[in-house]
Amino acid sequence: MTTLTTSAAVIALTFAVSVPLAAQNGAETAYDRMARAWSSVQTLEATFDQKITNPLLGRSVTSKGVFLQERPGKVSITFTQPAGDRIVGDGKTLWVYLPSSAPGQVLKLPGDADGAIVADLLGQLLETPKRAFIISGGDAVTIDGRATRRVQLLPRSPDAVPFQKATLWLDEQNPRPVRVQVIDGQGVDRTITLTSWTPGATLPRDAFRFAVPKGVKVTTKLPM
Repeated sequence: MTTLTTSAAVIALTFAVSVPLAAQNGAETAYDRMARAWSSVQTLEATFDQKITNPLLGRSVTSKGVFLQERPGKVSITFTQPAGDRIVGDGKTLWVYLPSSAPGQVLKLPGDADGAIVADLLGQLLETPKRAFIISGGDAVTIDGRATRRVQLLPRSPDAVPFQKATLWLDEQNPRPVRVQVIDGQGVDRTITLTSWTPGATLPRDAFRFAVPKGVKVTTKLPM
C-alpha cells in the first residue's frame, strides 16, 4: 500500500469513528442541558398531542390536552380530546377518570402506582441518574419548524425505569422537550408532542384536586 493510500485509509477510518462519537457527545450535551433546566422547574403548564400505538392490538389512539405539574409529585392531565377524561395525582393518590373508555367509574390508586409513573414521564426521564441510561443519538431533527437534537435513552437495567426505550427530541434554542417517545415492555409506543411549554406557570389552587362525579363508582382494582 502506498503512503498516499495509507493516509487516505487512516483519514477515512478517523472520520468513520469521529462522526458517531460526535453525535453521541451531542446527545449527552443536549440531555445534560435539559436535565439542568428541569431541576430548577417547580411548576409547569404545557399542552400536548399524544399518540399511543399498541402492536398487540394493532391499533392506535390519539388524544390532546393540558398538562400541569407541581414538583414534587403533583400532576394533572385534562384531556380536551377526548373531552372529559382526566388524570390527577395529588402527591398521595392518583385518580384516573376516563369516561371515554371506562364510563361510570374512576380508578383510585396509590400515588406511586405505575399510572403515576406514566403521568410523570418527564420526571422519570430527567430525574433518574444519567448513569442509569445508555445515551445515544444526537442527530439534528426539525419538528414543526423547530430545530431539535434527538436523544435516545436505553436503561442499563430493566428494573431502573418502567420502559425499554425512550427518545427525547430537545429544542436547540431553549431547554425544553419538543417530543417524547416511550416504548414499554409490551412494545406499546407512547409519543407525546408538546405544543406549548411554560415552566414557572402560576397554577390554579385546585389544579390537583379531584372530585368524584356524582353517580361514578370508585374502584381500586386495575382492569385485567
